[in-house]
Amino acid sequence: MNPQPKPTREKNKNYLAYIKTLPCLTRGDHDCVGDIVPHHTRTRGAGGSDYLTLPLCHTLHAEIDRGRDRFQQVHNIDFKGEIIRCLIGYIKRLEGE
Repeated sequence: MNPQPKPTREKNKNYLAYIKTLPCLTRGDHDCVGDIVPHHTRTRGAGGSDYLTLPLCHTLHAEIDRGRDRFQQVHNIDFKGEIIRCLIGYIKRLEGE
């Protein structure tokens, strides 16, 4: 039996810089303090892509470590939908819209 190859992590410093320019996902729901941190929704060690990041303030970035599903439920956030929204915004920026 052949072992599965380790997933390759997709890196893009420009995309991470773009994510840092966005407001925290919960700005309306939480008194965000601090700079925006690109949160990798899939861990880097598991091959998490930079394209699967979301903008969170430091406070909420620490909170998410207590449980992704709970975080999404408490803050009424759909990670997949928000990832798509961020990617569309990035593409539009690249295209000059």
